[in-house]
Amino acid sequence: MKILLYVDFDEKDREDFKKQLPDKTELIYKSDISESELADALKDAEILVGNPPVESINEVSSSLKFWQLEHVGFEQYKDVDFKGKVANVGDISAVPVAETIISGVLAFYRGVHSMVRNQLEKKWVGEEAEPSLHILGEKQVIILGSGAISAHAKKVLKAFGCKVQTTAKSDPDADIHSFEDLLKELPETDLVINTLPGNLEDYVSAKFFEAMKEGSLYASVGRGNTTDEEEMIKAIKSGRLLGAVLDVTEVEPLPKSSKLWTMSNVILTQHTGAAHNHRNRDKVEVFVKNIKQYLGGKKMENEVKLSDGY
Repeated sequence: MKILLYVDFDEKDREDFKKQLPDKTELIYKSDISESELADALKDAEILVGNPPVESINEVSSSLKFWQLEHVGFEQYKDVDFKGKVANVGDISAVPVAETIISGVLAFYRGVHSMVRNQLEKKWVGEEAEPSLHILGEKQVIILGSGAISAHAKKVLKAFGCKVQTTAKSDPDADIHSFEDLLKELPETDLVINTLPGNLEDYVSAKFFEAMKEGSLYASVGRGNTTDEEEMIKAIKSGRLLGAVLDVTEVEPLPKSSKLWTMSNVILTQHTGAAHNHRNRDKVEVFVKNIKQYLGGKKMENEVKLSDGY
């Protein structure tokens, strides 16, 4: 069995991965071969692990039977004609992503972003900052989406004392099931956290921002294209929004010309939501689990359809 890996693993990760697979498994790492050899390896491999450029995967060889994606989202591959099985990494990033957005929100409400700027300028403000500081636990929150990230964020926010509602079109456990009902709730909501997938382009639109409570905070770890960025900036500049905490943006890396870089009431965590120092360890665990389920002919917990686009 030949596996082509389009991922960056160090020597320890490679060893941990290999020792958990059948003895006769041949592992080929993209970083160890030339571009021409890569094309041949892709034609011969039974299993592909990773997220190669879309253009290199448009024509999928019949020998490829299982594709293990490196990330959760895969909207870039929605038009790829692949008949084999596909799995993503499931809920692997739910905890760090939720922690990232909540830490950003908490930092915003407690003025940490402003104090860092003051520190760099050697400027002491002390109690002068008091009018701009908030208590997170007093906030009413709506989380857009009801998946694993939303569930963990809700648990943490409720521990602080927040009142939390989630949205989903078909999840019976969600509190809000339509855009119209959501708009009715926004005027009474202090904080909105976006965890939406990329198929909901510009879901958070001008109409959405107009309905939000004056002085509320917007935070997003959903795909960058789910937020109309220009309308968000307008809402912040007009004072309707208190500010924004963004792990994602419409264009990444964020262009140097973007107004978001210099807005004092915006926190940018630069799409590091899923990152942590043991991420590759967790990837190895999920990859091995999914490959074993594929080889054993079992239903994979993380199986997805490319055509869904998320």
